[in-house]
Parts: sequence; structure tokens; C-alpha cells
Amino acid sequence: MKVLVYCKYFNFKNPLDKPKIETFVVNLPQIPKVGETIVVERISTQKQFVIIFEYIVTAVQLNASKESTDTADAQVNACLNHCWEGTSNFKITNFLEK
Repeated sequence: MKVLVYCKYFNFKNPLDKPKIETFVVNLPQIPKVGETIVVERISTQKQFVIIFEYIVTAVQLNASKESTDTADAQVNACLNHCWEGTSNFKITNFLEK
């Protein structure tokens, strides 16, 4: 299932900075529910290792009509809970940072 994730996060070094919004599409075996965790991997180009991001789902919106095969099956809001170096089975298909 394609899931479009909206995530607002704060700068851990300076929490008073304006929060950033990240939007990305991830393929998951099923649509997550509120309170569930999404784990996503992202490759660091500067340091050549994988960073694992753990997001907690805060809202879910199912897409009732699918106009094309490229649209996501659901949209979720999530908050970043934790990140670390490592490996994962999840793959990002599109990652946009605003």
C-alpha cells in the first residue's frame, strides 16, 4: 500500500526554531492506524550509512477514490519519535523536504 506521510518535526538542537514539514511516500503492507509506528530508512549521502526513522501515526485519512495508480491509498500525519543508524526492510519511493 502506498501511504503519503506528513510529518512536522522540531529542531532537536534548537526547539524554538520554526518546525519543518516533511512529506514522503512509503510502501507499507497495510494502512497504519493512529498510535502505530512507521519505520522508514533514509540513506545519508554525506556519511554513507542508513538512518532509521521511527514515526508515530497521529491521524489517518483513507483515499476513497483512486483516480490513478500513482495516488496513495492513504494519507497519515505522524510525529518523529526516534532515529538511529542501522538497516531496515522499508523502502522510500519519494522523499521531499520542505
